[in-house]
Amino acid sequence: MGFISNQTGELISDIEHQMMSRAYQAAQALKKAELQVLRGQGGGRRYRVPGTGASYTASAPGQPPAVRTGAYRSSYVPRAEQKSGNVYRSLIESGLSVNGWNLGNLLENGTSKMAPRPHDERIIQKALPEISRIYNRPFMR
Repeated sequence: MGFISNQTGELISDIEHQMMSRAYQAAQALKKAELQVLRGQGGGRRYRVPGTGASYTASAPGQPPAVRTGAYRSSYVPRAEQKSGNVYRSLIESGLSVNGWNLGNLLENGTSKMAPRPHDERIIQKALPEISRIYNRPFMR
């Protein structure tokens, strides 16, 4: 009896390890999708970059944020965590803030002076096929 429960415990431990590994792989897939969605210039207004002769085109309302310096784009960090029991979570987070406000939330939802630049759902949809492949692989022993 002890032999069976020991094997069961090892199997559960292996599956938990693989789930955490897959959660982190899914977070990496989100990061890869984020880099694809948040790239290039937008279709909105042209601005001059302060202190330089260069200009860039901002995103238009409804488009993902355009890249000016790349700081927001590179600020995303992939993370995986076990919430409780069998619940695992994969995410990417940007801690970049402007005047104490999270820049991602400002861009995603807009402000009183700026229309939203939605990008969260586009990142998720872009990553979904890869995440499905990650979680549909058979577990190995």
